[in-house]
Order: sequence, then structure tokens, then C-alpha cells
Amino acid sequence: MHDSKNALSVQKLIADLAGIVRIMDQKDQQLAPAINAPSQSWLETWMTAFWETLCREWASIDQWRMNKVLLLVRFFIREQFGLALEWAVKQDPKLKDQVARQLRVLEAWPLSPRERRVPDGLRLHVLDVWTEELAGQLSAAQKALDEDAENSDPESKKSILLSLAQEFMEPVRKISREAISKGVKIRAKEAVKLAEEQLSG
Repeated sequence: MHDSKNALSVQKLIADLAGIVRIMDQKDQQLAPAINAPSQSWLETWMTAFWETLCREWASIDQWRMNKVLLLVRFFIREQFGLALEWAVKQDPKLKDQVARQLRVLEAWPLSPRERRVPDGLRLHVLDVWTEELAGQLSAAQKALDEDAENSDPESKKSILLSLAQEFMEPVRKISREAISKGVKIRAKEAVKLAEEQLSG
């Protein structure tokens, strides 16, 4: 029988995850001035390891832990969107490159149309939460711009945020066309349709 005392604290997991993502981002920013063209992003490396480990261990996750893993994936995606949108308004070319790296990791792992190491169950869950989390983070970022008294041009920055949100939908559009699984294609199309309704300026 499952012992709830041994279960991971979801709230602690969320806090730890957010902290790790922020630490990786800070590490990258500390290293960037020391080298002309950063060839390695610690955040990118950590993200790749996260998805690779999930894919490898997916089949062995028991029913008692699966809900926690699904929550972990949701909050990981939420933190990733939040960080990317935060970078976007800074309009720094190096941070723009970091966003591009994030997208490449996502296209190579959870949103890869044909990568057989990615379980369809994981793909489906990512697609389930993708648009909801993206729309939520976009709304929060836009609200923050409105509330920032020092921001002289919120509409311009909102346009940048919306453009980035659309970029994050591109892998979903691609998987809706190219996925091997019919179920994954259908779920991706649903996510795209939801994005058309929810992602607005």
C-alpha cells in the first residue's frame, strides 16, 4: 500500500524547481562576460537532462507518483515560459539566443514529432498544459508591464511578448502536422485552436 508519508511534497518540489531554473540562468549570465561566444548554456544543459531523464524513466513511474510527475512537468513548463518572457522584454541579443536554445531543446524532446525516445504519454501531457501555461504567463507578464510606472512604452513590449508566445506555438503547429501518432496530432491541433482563442494582446 502506498505510504503517503514518503510522498514528495509537491509545494517543495515546485519551489526547488523554480530555484534551480533561476540558478542555471544566473550561472549563464555570470559566465557570459568571460567568453566571447558562449558555447554552452548551463540552463540548456539542465533542461535537456530533465527531458531526457523523464523520457527514459517514464515507463517505470508508478501510479502513485505519476500525478506528481505530471505536476512537475506543468510547473517546469510554466517556469520556462515565465523566464523566456522575462528575457524578451529586456531585448538583449544574448537572452534572445537563450530563448532560441530553449525552443531547440523543446523541439528535440517533448515536442519532437518523431523522436521515438519520447513517450506519447509525455507528449500528450505537455500538449495538454502548453497553451494554458503559456497564456497564463503571457497575461502575467503583460499585467506586470501595465503596473510598471517606469515603463514608458508598455504597448511595444507587449507586442514583443505576444510575438514570443507565437514562437512558442510553432513546435506545436509542427507536431500537429508531422507527429507519427494520430492522437498526438489531434491533441496538438486542439492546443493550436486554444492558442488562437487565448493568446491575444
